[in-house]
Amino acid sequence: MNRASRTSAAIAVAAIGASVLSACGGSEPIQQPFASIATTTTRLASANIIGLDRKADEACAAPVVGGPAPAGIVVADPALLDGLCALGLQNRVRAVGGAAPSYLGGTIAKIPQLGDDARADVSVGTERSADANRRAGRTTVVPAPSADWRRSFLALADAVRMPAEARAVLDRYQRDVAEKSVKIDAIHNVVSLVRFTDQGRALAMGTAPLAAQVLADLGVERPEGQRRADPVEMSGGDYSAADADLVYVGYQGDEGRDFGMSVMTSKQWDDLRAVSAKRQLLVQDEAWFSAGGPVAAGIVVHDVTNTIKASS
Repeated sequence: MNRASRTSAAIAVAAIGASVLSACGGSEPIQQPFASIATTTTRLASANIIGLDRKADEACAAPVVGGPAPAGIVVADPALLDGLCALGLQNRVRAVGGAAPSYLGGTIAKIPQLGDDARADVSVGTERSADANRRAGRTTVVPAPSADWRRSFLALADAVRMPAEARAVLDRYQRDVAEKSVKIDAIHNVVSLVRFTDQGRALAMGTAPLAAQVLADLGVERPEGQRRADPVEMSGGDYSAADADLVYVGYQGDEGRDFGMSVMTSKQWDDLRAVSAKRQLLVQDEAWFSAGGPVAAGIVVHDVTNTIKASS
């Protein structure tokens, strides 16, 4: 690796440490990651909203200058933007095949949508973005982050010729997780993940989502019903699968929010041990459940570390 590449890698890794693994904090004005909630709102039903002070425009690593990475990249699956953002390649993305995750900030949000005439040095996608892959031309298909975000990130880094930089990012993440696990006494906390979908489903999430993968890295315990890959659908007013020492709640769009409100204001929900103890928190759904990569993982680590400490 030449001097310019080493410098770019160092900048990228340093930025991940500063802006991803310490994504919240400070006394700056609130930046709104929940587009459908007024900026003055700090609660939804009886759940406190966390992450309102996060600065989305600081999520990406500093842009890479020079180096072996492609000058132009087309991204068929928007979930891969997280990994490119973590590598400092956000300014090299020429088009994307769908809506960009809002937690990655304004630069990513302004990337043009993928058209039939997209041209770039490298196109990347996943199996779930098959239609966009065809429009992007010759596409390198990598595993979707939803299955194993680290495996996906390493494959993506290989495709854009930054494997060493990606390993450095993951090494930093692993060190941070090991440190935070001890700090929060992770193994003595049972944490539940709940998601309200835009189709009116209340799900006690399993081990598959990115947030669940991060909780496993931290060594946090999960309720017995949430220790398998598939989610448990809760219906008929029985929300017992959601109960734990602490409940993190996400929702998909306005429809998911409205449905979640109807559940979270019900007597059956209020009767949950965690809810009656005021230990339920609303998280940013895209970062915790929808996309995936080092930036989202850092957000989850930060949110979990701070809120478990505060709730102890």
